[in-house]
Amino acid sequence: QPQLSRRGSTFDDNDAATTPTEVGDSDGGLLLDDEDDDVGVADNDVLIALNLEGFRKMNAYSHTIMPSSAGPTIAQSWEQTMLIQQQQQQIPVHSAVAKLNECIRSSAGKMEHGVLDEAATVAAKLGGGAAIFCKSGKDRTAMQVTHKQAQFLNRYLSGSLAGRDDDVSPSKVFADATMMRIYGTRLPICEKNVGQAMYAFNSLQRKFMPDPLKPPPSTLAGFLKGGKVFSREGGIES
Repeated sequence: QPQLSRRGSTFDDNDAATTPTEVGDSDGGLLLDDEDDDVGVADNDVLIALNLEGFRKMNAYSHTIMPSSAGPTIAQSWEQTMLIQQQQQQIPVHSAVAKLNECIRSSAGKMEHGVLDEAATVAAKLGGGAAIFCKSGKDRTAMQVTHKQAQFLNRYLSGSLAGRDDDVSPSKVFADATMMRIYGTRLPICEKNVGQAMYAFNSLQRKFMPDPLKPPPSTLAGFLKGGKVFSREGGIES
């Protein structure tokens, strides 16, 4: 999920470790790829339209593989179900995607992590696979991977892998994800990439991150000091 950066737009993982003036600098810095960061404000109208289009296809597919009494009964494939929908025949929201529908409807004017999170959950229930990866594959990737791992663990323990998540406590999921972020494999991955077992976030960025994805304060790289964060010549300022 894009977050507020010190430049007032969106940031990528490496924003915590570089500044725009460092691009192309060869003075020992390891994370100098700021030039391809996205800049600007997300177009929420387009985003919601894309989310709704994806939702309609997922809803149609849900009715195809898990037929309900309220759903269409003549379609033999999700493509046929989509055709019914395009012909202005209203297809009810399948129970499997009801929560996703709520997340999309409430996301107007903001970046809603629940849309991404619930879409991944529904896809898994429908037999789909998942891949989580950001530009560097170590910081935001670590937050989302540990979040989904903690979710799966708690669903398994509560016996709700195939059902709704009503029995899963968000606070328990966050606590388990925090343990994984501190003691799991994600910090060693950071260390192998940049030489420091810290996530490339600072305390200001953390305030603007979705609650389920907030890294533990003890793992934050901190603010820049002389442009040498994550370089061979300097450490991370906490």
